[in-house]
Amino acid sequence: MTHLPQEVLDGFAASYAVACAFATDPEGRALIVKPTYRHEWQFVGGMVDRGESPHEACAREVKEEIGIDLTVGDLLVLDYVPDHAFVSAPMTIYIFDCGTVDDPDRIRLQEDELEAFAFLPADEAASRFHATNGPRLNLAVEARRTGCMAYVPHGGSVH
Repeated sequence: MTHLPQEVLDGFAASYAVACAFATDPEGRALIVKPTYRHEWQFVGGMVDRGESPHEACAREVKEEIGIDLTVGDLLVLDYVPDHAFVSAPMTIYIFDCGTVDDPDRIRLQEDELEAFAFLPADEAASRFHATNGPRLNLAVEARRTGCMAYVPHGGSVH
C-alpha cells in the first residue's frame, strides 16, 4: 500500500471525536451526569480512543461512567464544531440512542469522574448543560421522536 506524503496529509481535515449516550427512564426523562471537574452537567460519554469507532466508544463510556451496559442504537445527532475551547482541532460529536434505563438503582457512578446523575425532563436537563451543549439534548429528543438524525455542520443550524 502506498502512503501519501505528509505534506498532502497535513492538508486534510482532522478532528477529535466525542461519543455520547442519550438514554431515558421509562417516563421519558433524560439521563444526565454531573462531572467532578466542571460546573455544568452533560451526557454520559467521552472522547473516542484511537482505533475505536464512535459506537464502540459510546458503549465503553457508558460502562465506565455509570456501570451498566446499554445497547448503543441509532445515531441521533452529529455535530461538527470547527472551533472548540477544549481541544486544538475541530470536534465531531456523536450522540447515540441508548434506549431506556429500566432500573436506575443499577447505576454505579465512576466516582473519580462523576458526582451525580439525574433523570430530568428535556428542557430542565438542557438548562443544566453548557450553553453549547443544551441544544444537542433537544435535538436528540426530536431525532428519537421523528426517527430523523440531526446534522449540525459548522456548529450552526440543523440539517
